[in-house]
Amino acid sequence: MTEYILEHEKCTIIATYSKAGKLKRLDAKKGFLADAKGHSYPMSERDIDHEHWKPYIKEGDPFYKAALSEWLAFYKKESTIEYRFQPKDGKALKEIGEFLTQVAGNTEGAIDTWKYILDNWRTLDIFYRQGMDLTFINSQLNKILNFLKNGKQTCSAAAGTNADDYRRGI
Repeated sequence: MTEYILEHEKCTIIATYSKAGKLKRLDAKKGFLADAKGHSYPMSERDIDHEHWKPYIKEGDPFYKAALSEWLAFYKKESTIEYRFQPKDGKALKEIGEFLTQVAGNTEGAIDTWKYILDNWRTLDIFYRQGMDLTFINSQLNKILNFLKNGKQTCSAAAGTNADDYRRGI
């Protein structure tokens, strides 16, 4: 499939063409399709007016590619087997990236934080170390960051330890 973009003062339109060159879909990224007055939507890719319609190249997520390569190398090093990457792992990694970018303030900081998590993986509690799975990491990310930052669990976990100590004393 090939995509073309039309940028107009009131709208931005993406036209997607099939491999056969026929118009498959129109998406209004900004404004409405009707806002592109004076421009036609060619039904065939060969009829495109290249003066107005430019090839559209999607920008990838800068965190995702870097984090994925770091993760796959880390997993291979730690477990000596290849990671079985599934769609749910891609979704989890994107969510991790969104959260770390929000926390760090930019993509470079998010990538550095991700590398820090992986570099310090062995310092985590055994429960987290055994969960070498992107969906697990995504679900436990707040706890993992807290543990790496503070070197301890949250208050509820500490209270559980005190209760265990009290029971042993009886």
